[in-house]
Amino acid sequence: MEMSKMKRCAIMGIMQAPNLQQKEMIYESFEKLLKDCRIILFDQKCSNFGESFSNKKIGSCWIWGIGDYTQTWILGLNDKFIKVGKTIDLDLNILTYINKLMIGRKINIDIDDFIEYLNYLKREKFQIGVTTALMERVKTNIDLNIFAEMIQSYVKLDNIMYVNKNIEDINLSECDYKRVKELYDKSLEQIDDQIRQYDILCCCVMKAYLIKTFDKEQEKNKKVEKFIEYCLNEINCYSEKEIVVLSLYILDDYRTNRAFKKIKNNEDVIKNILNVTWDLYHIRLIEQIMLYDNLNKKDEIILSYFGTADKGLIDVMQINPAKAVVIMDNKIYIIHQINIENVCKKQELLDNAYNNDYLREKKIKNINFSEMRKQLEFQILSKVCN
Repeated sequence: MEMSKMKRCAIMGIMQAPNLQQKEMIYESFEKLLKDCRIILFDQKCSNFGESFSNKKIGSCWIWGIGDYTQTWILGLNDKFIKVGKTIDLDLNILTYINKLMIGRKINIDIDDFIEYLNYLKREKFQIGVTTALMERVKTNIDLNIFAEMIQSYVKLDNIMYVNKNIEDINLSECDYKRVKELYDKSLEQIDDQIRQYDILCCCVMKAYLIKTFDKEQEKNKKVEKFIEYCLNEINCYSEKEIVVLSLYILDDYRTNRAFKKIKNNEDVIKNILNVTWDLYHIRLIEQIMLYDNLNKKDEIILSYFGTADKGLIDVMQINPAKAVVIMDNKIYIIHQINIENVCKKQELLDNAYNNDYLREKKIKNINFSEMRKQLEFQILSKVCN
């Protein structure tokens, strides 16, 4: 058996163990095999991670992790001193408020609450990033001058220790302007790859909507099977997180009610589908950031949060939180509370999902997802408008 498969089997055994003691025992028995793996659990009530790691709402703004970080346990490291850091990536709505604050314009939320939100991030020593906000801003019809102004406001925030109402006169150094330019250039360079990932998710959400709403199949489980088969064989992508959430949506699971209630059969259906897709994509980006933050770190972990004023996004994040993160071979594997076997019992599809990555990787390179997305949009509008 090749090394990566042996590692996956060992990790599967750990995750299936019924309690922490048995998880630790299995981990110790495979310690040499897993020496380069980081296994972080988010479901251990015996954790000594305190409330400073909890999800939080201040005013209209949220600080939210991909799992319950107050129940964090790192296998193989909990008897050692571990340095723990926190990063938060800000949504475009938060960055917009920051920019308005910096240039002296009014914001449409309570300014005292928002300043307290920013100062909480400072007091708790969050490393603040804006990767997702800049990506979302570039994706829209962008005024590049406003885009540069927003990056300058972020760099100003990053430079100060305390936020108050009189922060309009902060000056940037030459080094700061170099940093602004680097962020500006990097955001524009990465947009093509990011748009492709976003288009893939759009296709998944649109197909889930079409099957749920218009497919003649009455049995919901059969609809889920059709959706998963489409993802695996047409999109050629197995992304368990999104497949599970969208399968729950097709099944009318109560956990999806708030997050998906905006998708209705009216003239705004495409706009609302794209909004839900952005929410799903934000979560994917946070998980990717968690990988980058934790690469090549042995006695330290970085916990990644998302900062947003969008309650709908928080609703999506609550549907299926992570119960563990595994960092292995420079990749991140998120193990969620609900997995594909909880929503699909057809063994043929499960075997396809687990065993055909190589074939999908070859096929996906030749797919024009922008065109596929347009075709799905046309199908939706044809059905909704008739």
